[in-house]
Amino acid sequence: MSTVRGGRPPLVTVPAYLAAVENMHAVGPADMARALRVNASVVRRWRRGTLVPSWRRLKSMTSLWGGDPELLALGAALQRFGRTTGVSLEDAVRMVRSGRRTAPERRPRQSARDRRQLTLPMGG
Repeated sequence: MSTVRGGRPPLVTVPAYLAAVENMHAVGPADMARALRVNASVVRRWRRGTLVPSWRRLKSMTSLWGGDPELLALGAALQRFGRTTGVSLEDAVRMVRSGRRTAPERRPRQSARDRRQLTLPMGG
């Protein structure tokens, strides 16, 4: 396993892993989906980072195309943490590497606007 910056292994996120698989093995999203028995739209969402695969899928990916499933699972967990808390991936990586137990300042979550029509009481 290659290491960077002081002997640490590089963090691998799911989008970076899938991009590397595509480049190294010449496998497109449709072929990946077929091999993993999922819909191609799921693979595209994994590649965008809007969806994070399960542990079982991560193990399937690494058994097909190589890699360390635990390292990929760490990247996936940090992606999921960042998506739910609003912490950037870089801040989440810094938290893990520094051993911090508290997250940096989180951006407030914007709630969706309620676009339903209000019902008005009709006098009779």
